[in-house]
Amino acid sequence: MNDLKIKKGDVVSIVGAGGKTTLLNHLSIEYSLDNSVLMTTTTKIFTPLKYDYLYHDINFLDTISYPLKNSLYVVTPKYKDKLSSLPMVDLKRLIKYFDYTFVEADGSKMKPLKGWNETEPVICTETTITIGVIDLTHIGKVIDKNFIHRVELFCKLVGKREGDILTLDDYVKIILKKDGIFKNSKGKKVIYFSKVDLMKNLEIIDEIKSKLYDRKFVGEIVEI
Repeated sequence: MNDLKIKKGDVVSIVGAGGKTTLLNHLSIEYSLDNSVLMTTTTKIFTPLKYDYLYHDINFLDTISYPLKNSLYVVTPKYKDKLSSLPMVDLKRLIKYFDYTFVEADGSKMKPLKGWNETEPVICTETTITIGVIDLTHIGKVIDKNFIHRVELFCKLVGKREGDILTLDDYVKIILKKDGIFKNSKGKKVIYFSKVDLMKNLEIIDEIKSKLYDRKFVGEIVEI
């Protein structure tokens, strides 16, 4: 994951759909091997399978010793069968104690594409890197609510209707438009293409890169 160029002190907010939680877990575990890492969310996530410490209240800061151990700390309130967001003021207070912070800052109801409402994504102002997760494996499919969260907002964003075919240019719009994946983003923008191993035509990645750079996309593009 060195291609993401994450450095000590970074606060990484992960947005988009089709692989956010997988990336969140992978980064959090990897960096916690030699650092203190905070994993949390500004939306809702399922309890991760691997972690060293799980806290539902930031008052744990008053009971532990410093500096923090090189471990993965998950700090989020409970919400039914999920974990929910901390008040933003508490998240900002927490960040300064950790070497790295990874935040899932968007929700998609486990669907690989979405449209964003007026409150999404929920980005902490301390964010230094916003990673937009893009799943290109659905190009050529018919646009419908079965695999697109808030399909009506998605259609408005890309200028399509339900029943139309999803194209590469639709993904370009998702990335470049002000109400798309990087809405509310802070810090460096990074596009992360997920599920590349499932793609039958890898030339699509080169094509979308070319289109983005032609349109002066300011950011980095990573495929792993």
